[in-house]
Amino acid sequence: MAPPLPELPETADGRLYAEIQRFYARQVRLLGEGDVDRWALTFAEDAVFEQEAPADKVFAGNAPPVRTGRAAIAAAARGAVGERRADGRVRRYLIGMLTVRPAPDGAVHTRYDAVLVQTPQGGPCELHLSTTGRDELVRHDDGWLVRHRVNSHDSVAGSHTGTEQEEHHGRSDT
Repeated sequence: MAPPLPELPETADGRLYAEIQRFYARQVRLLGEGDVDRWALTFAEDAVFEQEAPADKVFAGNAPPVRTGRAAIAAAARGAVGERRADGRVRRYLIGMLTVRPAPDGAVHTRYDAVLVQTPQGGPCELHLSTTGRDELVRHDDGWLVRHRVNSHDSVAGSHTGTEQEEHHGRSDT
C-alpha cells in the first residue's frame, strides 16, 4: 500500500501544471504506441508501480499487482502490449481531472482519472476500464520521473478511489 500523502499546498502554479500535463501526454502516448522501452524510462530506476485491480486487469494478468524497479515495470508492460499487438487491439489512455501538488522536497504528488479505450481490429471502440492514478513524481534533468504510482481500478471495492481513502488522508482533492 502506498504511503500516506503529506499535507501539501492546494495547487501548483500554471507553469508547473502545464509541465506535468506534458509529461503525462508523452508518457501515455508512448505506452499507447507500444514503445515500452521509452515509456519505462519515464520511471525512476527504483520506482514502485502498484495496481489495485482484478487479476485479469493487472497488465492483462501477466504481472503481480506491485512491481518494484524499472525493469519489472517494463517487463509487465511489455507482456501486456505484446498481447494486444498479437490480437490487433489498439488501446488509448485518456487522462483528466489532474491535480498537481508540489511537495517541500521538490517532488510533485498528482492525482488523475484515466479512461482506457480499446479498439479491436475491425471492431468498434469500447471502454476497457476507468481508473484513478496517484503518483509521486521527482525531477530528473529537465523532466520528471515517476517514483511511486498507485493505479486504482474503479471496479475494485475499497480501492484508493473511494471516500474512505480521502477521509484517511484527511483532505479532499476537489
